[in-house]
Amino acid sequence: MTVRFVLALIASLAATSPVSGQAMADPGAPKPVAITFLDVGQGDATVIRTPSGRVVMIDAGRVSPLRQLTRLGVSEIALLIATHAHADHIGGLDDVLTARPVDTYVDNGTPHATETYRELMAHVERLDVRYLQAVPRTLTLDEISLDILPLPPSMEGQNNRSVGVLLRYGEFLAFFSGDSERPELEFWQARGVVEDVTLLKAPHHGAVNGFTHSFLEEASPEVVVISVGATNPYGHPRPEALAAYSSVAEEVLRTDRDGTVTVLGFSDGRYETVLGEASYDQVELQSMGYWDINQLRPGDDSGGQLDLVSGMLPSNQTTSRMEDILTLTVNAGTGSQDAPNLNAEYVVIENHSPTSVDIGMWRLCDLSSRCFRFPSGSNIDGGRRVVVYTGYGTTDGVSFFMNNGNAVWNDNGDEARLFGAGGQEVLRYVYE
Repeated sequence: MTVRFVLALIASLAATSPVSGQAMADPGAPKPVAITFLDVGQGDATVIRTPSGRVVMIDAGRVSPLRQLTRLGVSEIALLIATHAHADHIGGLDDVLTARPVDTYVDNGTPHATETYRELMAHVERLDVRYLQAVPRTLTLDEISLDILPLPPSMEGQNNRSVGVLLRYGEFLAFFSGDSERPELEFWQARGVVEDVTLLKAPHHGAVNGFTHSFLEEASPEVVVISVGATNPYGHPRPEALAAYSSVAEEVLRTDRDGTVTVLGFSDGRYETVLGEASYDQVELQSMGYWDINQLRPGDDSGGQLDLVSGMLPSNQTTSRMEDILTLTVNAGTGSQDAPNLNAEYVVIENHSPTSVDIGMWRLCDLSSRCFRFPSGSNIDGGRRVVVYTGYGTTDGVSFFMNNGNAVWNDNGDEARLFGAGGQEVLRYVYE
C-alpha cells in the first residue's frame, strides 16, 4: 500500500500532540527505515536512518550538505559510501568527514586523477576512518543489511564502476546505483543480484543510458526517485527514462520538482513518502511514531555495530584471499591511456583485517613474470589499502610505483600474483 503524505496531513497529525513541539511517539508503532534523498542540485546525496536511529550516507553531492544534515539531526555517520569519484557525488564529502564523526568509508577502489578525489582520500587517511573497498559483501547495521554488489572487473570510466547497494529491511528492499549505465546494469543482471525491490534510486540521474527495460522489469520498483538538478545542462531526466520508470512504478519522484524526498520503508514491504520541506520535519515524523532522532546521542554505543560479512554475493571476479584478510584487484587502464599516462594502470591491495600486514619484500607479478618488489618495512595498516602504479612516482608507503616505461597489465586479460617474502603465492587476481 502506498501513502503519499502532503503537508496538510502532517500538520494535522502534528496538531494532535498535547504539547507543542514535543514528539509523542507510539512505542508500539512499527519503525521504518528512513531514506532521504537530499536536494543537492545535479548530484546525489542520500541519508539512510535505521529504525534504531543510526545513519548511513551514500554520496554527498558537489557542495557541502552540512546544513541539510543538521536539519535532519545527523550528528554522526556509521557508514559513508562513495559510489564513484565524480565531483557531483564526492565534492561534499570533505566537509562531511571534517564535521561529522564517520566510522567506516567505502568506495569502488578506483582512483581518479582529480584534486577533489585526492583531497578526499587525504581526509580519509588523516582522520583515520576505517576504509573498505567495495568487494561483494554484506554489511549489517542494526535492523538493516546492505549487500555491496560485485563491480565489473574491466569497465572503463567511473560510471560503470559505481558501487551498487541493495538495502534489505524485512520485505522492504531498496536499490542504489550511483551513475551506473547499461553495461553495469546488464552485468548485475547476469550475476543474478537484481531482485524485486520497493525503491529504486534511478541510475545516472535519469539519463537515457541509465536504464534498460529488462533491468526495470526485473527490479520492478514501486517507487523511483531521481536525484537531479533543475535546468541541468544534460537534459536529465530524459523523457525516455521517465516513460520507462512510469511504466513499472506507482510513483516517480524527482528532487528538481519535489525537493528533498524521504521514503519510509517498513519491514512488511509497505512504504510512505514525505516530500519537500516536510522531509526535514523531524518532530512531525516522530509524532507519527516513526523514530526518535535523539535516541542515539554522539558517543552512545547502545546501537548496533557495523558487522562485516564478506563473500555473500556471486561475482565473476577471480579474487583469491589469504584467510579473508587481503584482496587484490587490477585496473588495466585502456590502450589510449597507457602511452601518455602509465599511472592509469594500477593494482590495489586492501587489508580487511584490523591489524597491520607486513608486505616488506613481497613481489607483485603479471603473467609474463614482470615483477615489482615492495621495499623492506612496507606495511598495509588495518582497514587500509596500498596502490601500485605502473609508471613513475615517489613512494610514500601508500602509493608505490613500478617505475616502468611501458604498460604492464594487458587490456585484454592478464593475471596478477602476489608472492610473500618466502616466495609462496599469497593472492591471485585473474581478469579477461
